[in-house]
Amino acid sequence: MAKAHNGICYLRYDDTNPEAEEQRYFDSILEIVKWLGFTPTAITYSSDHFQKLYELAIELIKKDKAYICHCTAEEIKKHRGGDERGPRTACIHRNRPIEESLEHFDRMKRGLYESGEAILRMKMNLEDGNPQFWDLVAYRVMKVAHPRTGTDWLIYPTYDYTHCLVDSFENITHSLCTVEFTQSRPSYYWLCDALEVYKPVQWEYGRLNVASTILSKRKIAKLVNEGHVLDWDDPRLFTLPAIRRRGVPPQAINNFVHTLGVTKADTQIELHKLDSFIRDYLNETTPRLMAALDPLKVVIENLPEDYEEMLTVPNKPRDPSFGEHKIPLTRVVYIDRSDFREVDSKDFFRLAPGKTVGLMNVPHPITCTEVVKDPATGEVKELRVRYENGGDVKKPKTYIQWVAESPKHGSPVRLSEVRLFERLFLHDNPEDKREVPNGWLSDVNPDSMSVEKNAIVEVGLWDVMDRWAKASETKKDVEAIRFQLQRIGYFCVDRESDLGEIKDGVSLEKTAKKIVFNRTVSLQGASNMK
Repeated sequence: MAKAHNGICYLRYDDTNPEAEEQRYFDSILEIVKWLGFTPTAITYSSDHFQKLYELAIELIKKDKAYICHCTAEEIKKHRGGDERGPRTACIHRNRPIEESLEHFDRMKRGLYESGEAILRMKMNLEDGNPQFWDLVAYRVMKVAHPRTGTDWLIYPTYDYTHCLVDSFENITHSLCTVEFTQSRPSYYWLCDALEVYKPVQWEYGRLNVASTILSKRKIAKLVNEGHVLDWDDPRLFTLPAIRRRGVPPQAINNFVHTLGVTKADTQIELHKLDSFIRDYLNETTPRLMAALDPLKVVIENLPEDYEEMLTVPNKPRDPSFGEHKIPLTRVVYIDRSDFREVDSKDFFRLAPGKTVGLMNVPHPITCTEVVKDPATGEVKELRVRYENGGDVKKPKTYIQWVAESPKHGSPVRLSEVRLFERLFLHDNPEDKREVPNGWLSDVNPDSMSVEKNAIVEVGLWDVMDRWAKASETKKDVEAIRFQLQRIGYFCVDRESDLGEIKDGVSLEKTAKKIVFNRTVSLQGASNMK
């Protein structure tokens, strides 16, 4: 909104609860904001204004618009009508003398009260139908060190008290928030008017929800703590760090959100629509590589043992701007096991006994002549094929990917893990008790992640990774190493990879010790991450 109106936008941390504040949270928020492509005009903290907020609280008491209350949470709830929603009543402290409230507030500041023994409440309007006018708490005792102010304070302002005032201090023109804060708008204005300070405008917009997932911080914490997911940035989640780790480009997110616009109504993202935007962006921006997640050995019998041919392969077909790289073709190659079927059928167009297919980027096709099985298990362990480099051979209908065995060229590149993600929950709305009567946690998909540990990829991977290392400023954003594994999907490098010490001019082929891939999205499909 600021950009659209030639304005400026701050990143502010409303760090009023010392128990919930940690530097790592500040750092993570700033990092993800910058990752999305936004540079704040300024970074501010509500804690920068603790002294001024305290002084205004004293002024509010002097205006007889705030008072010290000693009621318990249960008593306050009862005065507000309780569960029965009965009549609201004032507590015995509401009309205490101003000087008495000032004295108790000073005692709170000096640490003479423990947590829960005294609070400062705003004297608003108990008769108003809006709960945000029922004498909200402005200050409470919290004898906890703050990450920025240390032990300077033993009392801390609440969000309801702080937010509008800091907006005022910072000359915010429009304070934007989601629609659940609509009830808070009148109380936001009330406090600014009560203290006679500049009053910004509060505007509300509809929340952007995501189907088939959980967005509640409390529930995500439960998923993490009980081991259903790896961490807060598990690629199956839809926290921004998780989306980033899955390899989703920030540009794809921004493009998608721009098409939705901003409305008062809540918006429900269907995952296949978001996947479509991700897929479209990656299709235009990523190089192509060949890989085999479940490799099957193929021996080309009519090529010499020492056969070696270097093939020049485009990084992205029909787009010379992506450049090219070289890969070896040798007597032994590997294909993906899914590209072979021992019993052929009309609807299967890949390799089968007696059948001819093309190898991608290779001049001539191959024909399967023999299937070699493990005598103990009966599993197919090797294929023997003929390279059709002589005579008139009909052009094959299908081309499959492959990776050569060539120790001289470091081929194949063996991966530590390839992680394939499916939707985390079985139902579109795991929190709907009609669909999931046993609760949202019972709806966790036990097959939401599978791991391939024998996967291999062609040596063109080093070209992709070296280009990233040359362009990256931090050398930490490994999820930005994105590519398409042809006919499988779009992938990125996971942060658990060990790329060694990255040095200018030194290929990652020399330093990488462990490589883990995450699948970002498939080439086709309507369901999440398939």
